[in-house]
Amino acid sequence: MVLNDVAFIGGIFSVLYVAINSYVGLRIAKKYFEVKQRVFLFVGITWVGLCSPWWPSSVSFIIALFDGVGLENNPEIYFIIGNLMIPLFLILWMIAITDLLYKEKQKIIIGIMVIFSATFEIILWTLLLTGAPTNYESIGILNGPVNVDYQEIIMVLLLIIIVIIMVTGIQFGRESLKSDNPEIKLKGKLIIVAIILFTVGALVDSAAPLHLAMIILPVTRIILILSGIFFLGGFILPDFMKKIFMRNR
Repeated sequence: MVLNDVAFIGGIFSVLYVAINSYVGLRIAKKYFEVKQRVFLFVGITWVGLCSPWWPSSVSFIIALFDGVGLENNPEIYFIIGNLMIPLFLILWMIAITDLLYKEKQKIIIGIMVIFSATFEIILWTLLLTGAPTNYESIGILNGPVNVDYQEIIMVLLLIIIVIIMVTGIQFGRESLKSDNPEIKLKGKLIIVAIILFTVGALVDSAAPLHLAMIILPVTRIILILSGIFFLGGFILPDFMKKIFMRNR
């Protein structure tokens, strides 16, 4: 079976997004070994993990290039790859954020996140284990080997996670704006832009109707790629970005 245009375009941009986002996250995580601050390690790992919903589409696309099917006949594997680790990445993100902003409330916040994450895993595995071998429509419906339409239960859980990342990420960026250091202020602005772009890209990507996928998927995944580039600037601020954004200082 030959991949149709929607599957091919979706697969290409999934692979690009996952590759670039993973590079950004690993580069941020690498900073831990230089400064020995776990915030960089946890934030970097989280940023790699935020693209995990696009891992299965990337893997399925690569497999489908050879057999034309990918993971289409193995939806349980698709859903496990894309969702299993998300709660862990959320907990790591919240540990990093509470290290920086809410240290006095860290135990309470992390406790709530652990309960939510456990609930997520229980729901996911309940839906997986109670589904028929070829029917996991209670989780999502695969449209070919690459694209998926998640159903209400999983979509609500993923939406909650996106909102948590958005609110806490923007709050962290806002705190950075209070600094008198121009570089820290710039990092705060870049983090806010990155979080907003990620939120918009993820929400529109997940809600894209199939008949508009050829147009919407490339646009949303370019937005997601840009979010990663801005996020890199927010934590590392490479020289090329410093020259671009601080050239008038």
